[in-house]
Amino acid sequence: MPVYMDLHIGQGLTAEDMALAHQMDVRIQKDYYCKCLTYWFDKERGNAFCLIEAPSKEHVFELHKNSHKSIPNEIIEVDKRVIKILLGRIEDPRIVEYQIDQKIKVFTDPAYRVILTIENKDLIQLSHTIGPDKAQELLSRLNFIVKNCADKNNGSISEISNGNYSISFNSILSAPICAIDIYNFIQSDLDTIDLKIAIHSGNPVDRSKMLFGEILNFNNFICQIPFKRRITISNTVFELLKKNSDTSFDSGIIYYLKAEAEKFLKNLAQVLEENWLNPSFGVEEYAKALAMSQSQLYRTSVKVTGLSTNKLINNYRLHKAKNMLKDNIMNICEVASSSCFNSASYFSKCFYEKFGFLPSNYSKKAELT
Repeated sequence: MPVYMDLHIGQGLTAEDMALAHQMDVRIQKDYYCKCLTYWFDKERGNAFCLIEAPSKEHVFELHKNSHKSIPNEIIEVDKRVIKILLGRIEDPRIVEYQIDQKIKVFTDPAYRVILTIENKDLIQLSHTIGPDKAQELLSRLNFIVKNCADKNNGSISEISNGNYSISFNSILSAPICAIDIYNFIQSDLDTIDLKIAIHSGNPVDRSKMLFGEILNFNNFICQIPFKRRITISNTVFELLKKNSDTSFDSGIIYYLKAEAEKFLKNLAQVLEENWLNPSFGVEEYAKALAMSQSQLYRTSVKVTGLSTNKLINNYRLHKAKNMLKDNIMNICEVASSSCFNSASYFSKCFYEKFGFLPSNYSKKAELT
């Protein structure tokens, strides 16, 4: 049966309110063909998240509506295995604050996480520049470093795809420490592997349809931008670091986003993700979606990223196209069309300028990996 996570935003709940509401759900769960697995409650931010097995989103909605009338703001389908990795559990915690009537568990356990994303050249790209044997050796070394640094700093590796990683942390401080550790251990090969690290934080359910979707999309987008430093930390995380720790980090290897830059990039990343497949969605439409004029969008893009709006859009589409080529589902003409390039020849030209070799070469090597 599918598993869903829902979000209840700022409904004035206390930990005891949440425990009682969960018990009310459990009492009538069978009437709606549901199974209430557990929940997370964030007292500081006033948010709650429920994890429920159910036939559909509608069943989850009706369950809440008819048990305690606390209607969820969002509901997304999730993978229990991913929940276990990212949030550490899929059942109630063993240690609770107290119990009501010896059976209703009361606890506070935030679902807020810091996500560290690592992007680097994949095996195909590296093989093109340093040969397949050295490429495999270098990526194996990186994999060993990332796993050890994540373990050392109590991080959970939640995604490994196309040679890239995402690591989840409970602690605000652990993420930048882990990033610096990885940077230092792979320092001699930073340029070769083109390592980029982005750190952002937030809740598991947001406007995206996937778990921590906005955070992961933001981090992936940040890693595509040629900032001068290889570690980029969002302003959200920077402010949390200032609030929760006296530790300062070497700004010579870290780029801290300012609040206005983060807001712009977060909104742009969201609009790009929603519209990159739409060939009629051009600069004019992006400007309207961001409530900016085209000239204002251009100036802000250059000021924040050093790239024009067109370049940012093209880069985003090229990264998506590269992943499609690696999946080997479509040919080059189909990938070019799907990623909104006017022709296969123009797509090949842009791809070569971005990645250093033709998409036909990338596609052929992808078949062999």
